[in-house]
Amino acid sequence: MTNLRTPLRFLQGTGPARVARLANLGLETLGDLLEHYPRAYLDRSHITPLGELQPGAHVTSVGCVRSFSLRRTRRGMRNVHVILEDPTGVAECVWFNQPYLQRVMGRGSRLLVSGQVELYRRLQFKNPEYELLPETEGEDDDRDADSGGIVSVYPLTAGVSQKVMRRLVGQALGELGALPEFMPAELVARHGFIAWDAAHREIHRPTSLARAEEARRRIAYQELFDLQLLLAISRRVHQRPRTAWRLVPEGRLAGRLLAGLPFALTAAQTRAIDVVRQDLARDRPMHRLLEGDVGSGKTLVAIVAALLAVEAGAQVAFMAPTEILAGQHARTLARWCAPLGVVTETFLGGQPAREMRALRSALAAGGIQIALGTHALIQEGVTFHSLGLVIVDEQHRFGVLQRAHLLGKGRTPHALVMSATPIPRTLALTLFGDLDLTVIDEKPPGRVAPKTHLLPEGRYAAMLEYIAGELDRGAQAYFVCPLVEASEELDLRAATELHERLQHEERLAGHRGGLLHGRMKSEEKDRVMRAFAAGEFRYLVSTTVIEVGVDVPNASLMVIEHPERFGLSQLHQLRGRVGRGRQPAHVFLVRRKGIGPDAARRLAVMVGESDGFKIAEEDLRQRGPGDFFGVRQSGLPPLKVADPIGDPGLLETARRDAFDLVAAEGLAALAAGPLWRRLEMRFGDRMKLYAVG
Repeated sequence: MTNLRTPLRFLQGTGPARVARLANLGLETLGDLLEHYPRAYLDRSHITPLGELQPGAHVTSVGCVRSFSLRRTRRGMRNVHVILEDPTGVAECVWFNQPYLQRVMGRGSRLLVSGQVELYRRLQFKNPEYELLPETEGEDDDRDADSGGIVSVYPLTAGVSQKVMRRLVGQALGELGALPEFMPAELVARHGFIAWDAAHREIHRPTSLARAEEARRRIAYQELFDLQLLLAISRRVHQRPRTAWRLVPEGRLAGRLLAGLPFALTAAQTRAIDVVRQDLARDRPMHRLLEGDVGSGKTLVAIVAALLAVEAGAQVAFMAPTEILAGQHARTLARWCAPLGVVTETFLGGQPAREMRALRSALAAGGIQIALGTHALIQEGVTFHSLGLVIVDEQHRFGVLQRAHLLGKGRTPHALVMSATPIPRTLALTLFGDLDLTVIDEKPPGRVAPKTHLLPEGRYAAMLEYIAGELDRGAQAYFVCPLVEASEELDLRAATELHERLQHEERLAGHRGGLLHGRMKSEEKDRVMRAFAAGEFRYLVSTTVIEVGVDVPNASLMVIEHPERFGLSQLHQLRGRVGRGRQPAHVFLVRRKGIGPDAARRLAVMVGESDGFKIAEEDLRQRGPGDFFGVRQSGLPPLKVADPIGDPGLLETARRDAFDLVAAEGLAALAAGPLWRRLEMRFGDRMKLYAVG
């Protein structure tokens, strides 16, 4: 397996210039090239004449370019239109917003195209896979003799053609020889998988599309199995008995807090608190993910956990991703914990040096029981006297590295991480499978979800009239913009511009408005937010800095400008900022002309659905796991073939197999075997983040 690390410069035909181009694709070693899997295939073994095309069929055809044109749309896209002909007929090919193709093909070019045939005025391929063929039929066209006519299509970079990429992959397969099998034979046989070596030869140079699919499934399973094996080992390491501080308080502090609340806990909150109490009492560290929709009461569960730890003699670290959210938590802790005699302090990045030195000294001496803060909590020099519990809010905004740094401030402290963005089960198992999962699946009684309206631009004035009337009756409103400054290219309303315009809006005369955006200094943001919460501002124009953490019960109205620029989960998070009081809440999504069909579908989902978990599932379907709240922050390499969202059954199978294997084999046996070496090659130093390196 050491050959996988051989640099590409040792391959024949890869000089410095080509090596640099391949590095743009993240390809530096033979192993990288081996895992540069095809994104599609061209089936040269079944060529359909253009005269025999049928709408709805997925086919491969060959023809000559009769005409080539570049057309600009009203939305600024530059689309390539090609009329392809052969002796039997003609068809049109359209590539959307790929103007560079004019440098690749022209009149007389001979093309092989593969894709879905549609009928739009004439028979048409939309964004087909394509390959430029020699102009004279019969010339050498790089047809692989052993491929059965199935040709791989790879992701490329400038200066590297499909022909070159196929040749390099073929060379890599030859250099590496037979790839060793590292999976237990029983697992390979149980699932009917092809061998690891055969999977790579078939995925790159398939003898049939069926064999290519067999290869894809084996490699997809392997990617998921490797990840789940890492998580299973991590959980086994983290949850070793007799390594954690058993926190077993009587519960007086938490009892006093709960008894003084003006509302009753939901059943889901009660269950979550019971589970956390049991975890803290064990001699193995808690590693629990607490999930819940916006407004479900996760923060209260976290504060109860903190009070349990404090009463047992431990310090608590409570980390939030932004200073606005940290400030929100600080006010909540002061309101609920100060009357109980619990000392809480806030650590922020911009604090004066003298103040920070005093806080650090008090923390190290044990004088601070709950330390709340941003990344300032994990800075060098911040030490705890007796850290027993770590709470991380908005888990997805921190990487594994930050979580590991904070846990390293104590001796195997318990960890409770929270996410206000509902995470579908498949993604939770993929990213946070080393954590136990608790879901708060109900909201406090009396809280009604905001009603969401899709507002045509022409109704904007009428909406302002309605909002002005609600402000007169004491309500407050948010106006949310996607950017701080205007962009002519995207034609977006900027927060600064909208704030200026609303100040001169007759309908809002007499109502003072504030402006909040991410480029303000922390003190200024806090000042504006406090003024809004106190009612000094009746409306607030803001960018997405209000997405999390701002709790203004009196705010019952929200206008979202250019909602098509946001993802579904982000829109849902924004929507959660209103409806936190008892009055009915309304969210207006301002729909302007010219938005695409994907954006229109997103907005329709927001209008018709209020369940955050269902919205998150739809968000994943539309955007894919790679874009969902920064998956890259997990500290894990991307999945190249596997799709845990599209094929959750394969994920469940891989997870069950991995966890069963760790339970049966034990860590010592695994560490001495080929699977552990596989993990070291695949994850490298990342294994240390999961405490398994």
